[in-house]
Amino acid sequence: MLKLIEGTKKERPPVDYKIIYLNGMVRGIKAKQLAPDDKTITKRIIFYTVKFLSIINIKGMSRENLEGILVFDQMLLNTICELTPAELLTIFPVTKSYDGAKYECKDYFSTMEALQIHGLNEPIRSPETASSLLWAYMNPTVMMYQVHCMSVVSEIHTMDTGKGLMEQFFEDQGVKVGTFRKYETDDGQTFMIGEDGQSFPVKKPVPRHLKLVN
Repeated sequence: MLKLIEGTKKERPPVDYKIIYLNGMVRGIKAKQLAPDDKTITKRIIFYTVKFLSIINIKGMSRENLEGILVFDQMLLNTICELTPAELLTIFPVTKSYDGAKYECKDYFSTMEALQIHGLNEPIRSPETASSLLWAYMNPTVMMYQVHCMSVVSEIHTMDTGKGLMEQFFEDQGVKVGTFRKYETDDGQTFMIGEDGQSFPVKKPVPRHLKLVN
């Protein structure tokens, strides 16, 4: 007679993508020292570096670590200089979003236009050009990389001046930006309180599939 024995289900530990991407980047850098002209290795370094920088969490980072992130970013831009825009497209395909003109934002067409103006098969050559092309690039991973690197620069600026880049920008434009603090009551209601002590409730949007019934 066969007897069914039920085993205990083991939970898999969470995947630490930050370590995976960092290790991939380090392996690529070591491999490149042995084969500096290997484009496959160059693309691997770019892929893992962008992926790593796109998921970093800078909250609570020391200045030393923040500056280390910028070193990675500069290394990335220097590495991208070795490629052409056509080769970059094989690493990070452009998102097929076509309504940029309607919403005045970048999309597939604006990205391809920027790459074609440079020349799809022309080497990128300079870090400044690499940075400019990445800013024009419509790809979620590349865009998150850009956001995080700008956040690092802003955080270092805050350490130096007490103000983030956005605060500094508005101040330079003569625009006063108020400070608001968020509070939540015991019954779950959320309020924002400004510097002048005035408060206003935060209204949560009603999902489109729900309708209010009188």
